[in-house]
Amino acid sequence: MQIQTFVFLDSETTGLPHQENNETRVTELCLIAVQSDHLVNGVYSRIQNKLSLCFNPCKAIDPQARKITGLSNQLLKFQPNFDYISYNLIQTFLSVQKKPVCLVAHNGNQFDYPILKAEIYKTENELFNDLLSVDTIVGFRQLLSNKYKPVQPAQPQVPIEFQDGFNEILLEIVERFESSTDAPFDNDQTITETDCIPAAKKKLNDSSPMDVPKRRKLFGSPPSFTLSNLYNHLTKKTLINAHRAESDVLMLMECAATLGQEFVDWCNSNAQKFSDVPMMMPGRKIGT
Repeated sequence: MQIQTFVFLDSETTGLPHQENNETRVTELCLIAVQSDHLVNGVYSRIQNKLSLCFNPCKAIDPQARKITGLSNQLLKFQPNFDYISYNLIQTFLSVQKKPVCLVAHNGNQFDYPILKAEIYKTENELFNDLLSVDTIVGFRQLLSNKYKPVQPAQPQVPIEFQDGFNEILLEIVERFESSTDAPFDNDQTITETDCIPAAKKKLNDSSPMDVPKRRKLFGSPPSFTLSNLYNHLTKKTLINAHRAESDVLMLMECAATLGQEFVDWCNSNAQKFSDVPMMMPGRKIGT
């Protein structure tokens, strides 16, 4: 069965897992749900269901994370902990979306998903078993380096301007230690976690779809697969440093809408069960 709802996700955290013995906590979480058929048509959807939460992590926030995200322990002092109520909000939000539902996160398998699962585990709960997930770093690498044969092109569009610094740090680490021998890009750059800005309203592009060869020539492969690089590469828009989780979600949504049908087809072919993503655990390498 084809994915009916995509839930784009991004999280801000207390730091990077490898620097915190995999005891990283979530400080901000944003989920935005959109219909699959809107992305298929290359549309930056007007219909967006959103859930955005901030948390008191109950642990010191790394100075670099504090500087990048703008979230400090003092600011989060009176925010709720990530507890059963938080879990219930997330579970309810996902449950009301049309199924099958698929989470979408950039570097999700190495960052957002393991950390989110660890937070939910602490509440002695889990998300519903048929929830799917994809990691867009994997997807965009394949789609933009001709490793995946697209079915139909989509139309670029929508104005938005965002930037995220924390994402760059993590992806830099990930790409540095990942050996992708067949990927035509520089592995010395990377991505991390998360920022936000309010999105400007968008006008749809009335131009007709381009054929696949022209799209390949137009987009090609970016110098690195950080979210900010992808956004600039695919949309040619200027980025603004905003430091909120929602901005990364909106950037990622626009990148997905720009590829449209190709992106949706890739997700339908490559989505895995969220329950199969390994949870972050102290003393164990993320992803294992």
